[in-house]
Order: sequence, then structure tokens, then C-alpha cells
Amino acid sequence: MRVLRGRVFYRGRVEPLDVGVDEAGKIAAIRKVIAGEEVEDHGDRLILPGGVDLHVHFRDPGLTEKEDFPSGTRSAALGGVTTVADMPNTRPPVTTRDALREKEARVRGRAAVDYALYAAPRTGASVPELSEAAAFKVYMAESTGGLQVGEGALGEILEAAAPRKKLVVAHAEDARRFQKDEAATLAGHSRARPKESEVDAIRTLAKLRGDGPVHVAHVTCVEALDAVPEGVTTEATPHHLLLDHTRPLKAFGKVNPPLRSPEDRQALWDAFAAGRIDIVATDHAPHTREEKEEPFGEAPSGLPGVATSLPLLLRQVRAETLSLERFVDATAARPAEILGVPKGRIEVGRDADLIVIDAREVVRITPRRVRYKCGWTPFEGMEGVFPRTVYLRGERVVEDGEPIAEGLGRRLSGNEA
Repeated sequence: MRVLRGRVFYRGRVEPLDVGVDEAGKIAAIRKVIAGEEVEDHGDRLILPGGVDLHVHFRDPGLTEKEDFPSGTRSAALGGVTTVADMPNTRPPVTTRDALREKEARVRGRAAVDYALYAAPRTGASVPELSEAAAFKVYMAESTGGLQVGEGALGEILEAAAPRKKLVVAHAEDARRFQKDEAATLAGHSRARPKESEVDAIRTLAKLRGDGPVHVAHVTCVEALDAVPEGVTTEATPHHLLLDHTRPLKAFGKVNPPLRSPEDRQALWDAFAAGRIDIVATDHAPHTREEKEEPFGEAPSGLPGVATSLPLLLRQVRAETLSLERFVDATAARPAEILGVPKGRIEVGRDADLIVIDAREVVRITPRRVRYKCGWTPFEGMEGVFPRTVYLRGERVVEDGEPIAEGLGRRLSGNEA
């Protein structure tokens, strides 16, 4: 048995413990002292569960000039994310069983962390043939990829997915609320896709949801959060929690749904810190610099974030604006529970996906540190706490902040926990 020693976040508190990992990469024991053939002593550094990001766009296949599975999962590992769930708006989109199987074959053996794959059913009739996907994504309005569905098809998809207990994740905007705004600014983009579009879409979702698990992606404001019905889970992104439309990002901050006002951002943060939002997910959606340097109206929406999510939030933990317990629940435990995978907590029987951090090691975020294929980050210059060591099922994939192993990631089917 391999033994990892340090200050472990276990059952809601931090204490000096040994974590024993068996040959299958599972946590086999957690005790004060474990005798093992191999002991890796991390001293007073903190050992936390690896992050689970339910919302990434790794652009593979078809858009790999922006990102691909090796580069995206490498960046995830560098930021302490050990499980990702990849969205279906690739080229071709994952709307058929053949497209899903072709994508799975393409990414197999190329991931640095474990991964799940979404599909995008277009009708209720297409749900059964896509049952091999870990979860479904529905777009209630146009965004990158052109996969939006109407209210009738949405109702059919939700009805067909419910008896299969298949998670349906919704991009919740109502295009009927979109407005024309001539200002080529982030504030103008927010006015063009206003908060009311989110509220109305969530109300439609509540009307149609049925009995199956439903999740609302990237909530940007408390008005939308207030519209979410009981039993539906929610996520917020780091960019909506930490950035707003006054930042001088130009099109590099253009995203759907948009960055909101400083007041909206602060209210969203307060709701998140208080536990009103289930999870953090990045909506990591990179585009090239050249695309983002196009005139604002022509530049695509989306920004990268998979490598900076945990470091940015760990900086908030150090600043005491976020509790460590809330951090672990939102970035690891709760998303693992929603997806249904045996990860996200340091418990016997779970995968030994672990990160080792020193909260005193605060650094400036740079493009070089995150290693995105697109070559930029909207969080450049902000502070973060990056993991020193990252374990995937007990195997080191990051050491001293550098990737040391690739191709170890396995596909997850969801509903496994």
C-alpha cells in the first residue's frame, strides 16, 4: 500500500493523517499512522480532493486549433482538476451514437485526467441512442455550436431522460429577451443578453422538468438563482464570480451568458459563499487570440478557465472570504455527487484523486503557468494558489507544479457512485 501523509481535509476538518492507496488507485485506509511500503510525506502541506469540473469544452474533434484533449486535460491537472466532463458542441457535434463513439475512440488514451462525455440530443426520440453518454446538454438559446432546441423538443428530451436518471444540463437563456445593443463592449453584451433572459429560461425549465435530474449551467445573477425550482442543481463559473463587465478585457471577456455588473458579481459571490449555489464549473471554452482580436461583434464568445478555477478560489480561502469546507464541497464533493462518480471526497473506497497545496505559495497567474493551447487567460495578473502535487487514482500526474504523466485518464460513465 502506498501511503500519503500530510494535513488532510477529512470529514469537514483538517488534521494530520495518513491516506493509504491500494493497487487499484482507491483509498483503502485513513488513519493517524499507516505502515506502508512506500510513504510520501508532504509535511504540513494540505491534502484535498481533486477538483471535478462538470463543464469544459476541449474542442476535440474539429476545433483543435483552440484546444484538444491532451492540452486541455494537462491544464486541468496543473490546476488541480482531476475529473472533467466535456461538452458536445464539437465539430461534428455529439448528436448521434456514431459521433459519440467516434469521439470516445479519438480521445481514449490521450487524457491526463479522468473524463466524462456529454451528448446533445435534438429530440426525445434521440435520447435512447445516446444513453452511453454520461449526461446530456441542452441549449435553450444560440451559443457556440448552434445546438439550440425549442421548447417542444426540450420537453421531449427531459421526459425521455427522466426514467433513465440521466442528468440534463441546461444553458438557460431565452432568446426572446435578447436585445439589440450597438455598444461594442462587455456592458453592451450584458444588455443584449440580459438577466431577464436567464430568469425566463429557468422558469420554462421549471415548467418542463419532470422527475429527472436537471442542472442549470453558469448562473450569472441572484435573480436567475431565485427562479431555480427546488431539486434543480446550479453552477456558477469563476469568471462570473470574480470578473465583471467593467474589466478592460474587450472581447477576451466576451462570453455567453455575459459578465454582469460589479453589483451583480458581488451578489452572486455572496450567494455562492453562503452555499446557495451547488457547484463551481468553469465553462472552459477557449478561442484563439486571433479570433478574440476580431471586432467585438464578430469575436466568438467563450474563455478558458479550467486551470485557474481551484487556484483562484484557494486564494479566496486564504483571504478568508471563502471557507475551506465550502470550497471542497463546491469544487469536488458536490459535482462528483451530481455526476455520480466515486470521487470528490477523501473517503475509503473513493478514487485517490488528491491535490497537495501550500496556501502560503501565492503566485501571479500567467499564460505560461496554465499552458492553454490558446495561449491566454482572462485572469492574467490575478493571484492563485496552485497545487504542488496532483494524484490521479494514486499516481502522480503533477509534481512541483509541472506535468509529469499523461494518458492516464479514463472515461467515466456517470451514475457510478
